[in-house]
Amino acid sequence: MNNSLQERTDTLLKESSQIHQGVFLTGPDKIELLSVDLPSAVTTENDFVLASFGNCRCASDAKAIRQFDSHARVPSGVEKVALGHETLQMIIQAPVDSGFTPGDIVVITPGHASEPIDPLSFQPADAGVLAALGYSYQYLGGLRRFNAVPGVAPSFIKKQGFGNLFNLVEPKKDTSLISLAHAEPFACNFGTNKHIFTFNEKGEFVYGVPPRSILAYLSGTARMAMINLTIVASVPDDELPEVVYVTGSPAKLSEMDNYALTLDLRKRGTKVQLIDRNDPDIITQLTEFGKPNVIWTNYASQESYDQACAIIQDGGNLNSYAGAADPRLVIKMPVSTAEKFDNFSTEASAQISSMHHNIAPNDPVRHNGLAEKPLVALLGFDGDRARIDAYLQSLPSGCGVYIPNKSLDNSSLTTLSSDSSFTDVFIAGFGNDAVSLYQSVELQLARSAAVNFIDGDAVVPILSRQAHYVSRHQICGSNVPWFLTNTSEPHSDDMVVQAKSPVSFDWMVKGICGLNYVTTMMDEVESTQPFGSFFAFTELPDLPYVEVNSKAFMDEAEKLGGLVAEALKMGAAVLSENGEQWSRKVEEALYSGYQAIYPLNLER
Repeated sequence: MNNSLQERTDTLLKESSQIHQGVFLTGPDKIELLSVDLPSAVTTENDFVLASFGNCRCASDAKAIRQFDSHARVPSGVEKVALGHETLQMIIQAPVDSGFTPGDIVVITPGHASEPIDPLSFQPADAGVLAALGYSYQYLGGLRRFNAVPGVAPSFIKKQGFGNLFNLVEPKKDTSLISLAHAEPFACNFGTNKHIFTFNEKGEFVYGVPPRSILAYLSGTARMAMINLTIVASVPDDELPEVVYVTGSPAKLSEMDNYALTLDLRKRGTKVQLIDRNDPDIITQLTEFGKPNVIWTNYASQESYDQACAIIQDGGNLNSYAGAADPRLVIKMPVSTAEKFDNFSTEASAQISSMHHNIAPNDPVRHNGLAEKPLVALLGFDGDRARIDAYLQSLPSGCGVYIPNKSLDNSSLTTLSSDSSFTDVFIAGFGNDAVSLYQSVELQLARSAAVNFIDGDAVVPILSRQAHYVSRHQICGSNVPWFLTNTSEPHSDDMVVQAKSPVSFDWMVKGICGLNYVTTMMDEVESTQPFGSFFAFTELPDLPYVEVNSKAFMDEAEKLGGLVAEALKMGAAVLSENGEQWSRKVEEALYSGYQAIYPLNLER
């Protein structure tokens, strides 16, 4: 076999112009393996063409499959969308001066647009979509054999704030394709943890999971939680969390008790407490060794939200990781009665200063005070003229302001309408009255908005959909007990951490298949919900869906013939020698059985 990278890319480029296969969303609860092509309009010399090596199954794939074009990132009325966003690919054609050459192996930044765009041209479009890999495109997805991207896409995506579209990998000698494909979920978790914040004694943001913390993962036995905990554990021993609480089903917890990750944390001094999510005394169990100061609710239920609010330390951070399946679920924040001030002028100054807009770590333009371009709502001030005037006098000239039933004539401020999108909201009044005012504007809050209950004494029900992504908004003020963050949109900077210094996730690999068996794998995993990573090899199309152990490999091999049987036999031998754990050597054996060169072993 020729291990020349040049010859491989030349061959793949020729194959990309022919009919090939891909897995597509084609309707609600419907995915299909289809024979497709790449039209000449998207494969000119000014465009990128890529060959996929494979793709990991993500829980969010199931959401897209269920919702189809009602999903925010799936174009309305579309016939089919290429599936897969946790992918590893080889560039086989690149525009001149793009900075890439054929043979470059890359992971792809999944988020592409913060404004609606046309998913073919990558140009802004009113009727477009918030585009993303695996959700928006016909010609780009991890589960297509070949992919195409307009040459303008990388510069467009960088302008949108997502960083580089393509990120070069630098695998270690023992790094597997599957561990590299984990760059996307790694970046989700790395970015999420990077955005977690508390405040120090000076009132300054302190980012990241604090050393020696008490942590809780509610419903925390799934793959994404374990990726997150792997990142948390990648610190020196003296910075490890003191306690990690994890809730889940008894069966999943029993598995977790024997994970290498769990055993290693305990050996290094972290107390790992595994708690049955149905334990009637679960609140006591979740606080036995102290209240958590950082909590992740993983694909939250109302029950896990309520548990989080009951156990979190004052000043801690609640991360609604991946949001909730039902966007109407609420996080109930108990806001206490606000402090009293000598006069309204002092109050207004203090309350405005306490606002913060947690946009990104180390972003200097966000605290303390109003948004960079404030759009302010003053609610519940009815009849309190002196108090209203104190706040108005504290706002910057030209600031947009909405006050119900009040005109701002003869003012340096600008009047906003009731249906404006607000960046900073101040709510006077107590209890249910304050909550009702909040609910009247909640769906109008701008991303990273700030809300201040200046009187307080209220339990504020924050909709899950409003807490989703990096702090959709914050409740601010000295009477706020804790803070909110959420899933990070994976940024290329965070993907590069995994691409250039890969963490092994081989221990999580529990099932594999070839492209032709993706629909089987998706159905099986969705119905049984096992723990682990599941990967589809696009270059080994007729590899059946099989559990990762030598017996399962051999059982499938006996049913089959030809190269696929040989590949499974060779893979089984390696698994048997390696304690039944996935590794790069298993991948090399599979490729060898198919009489193909392993992609990471090709030479320029």
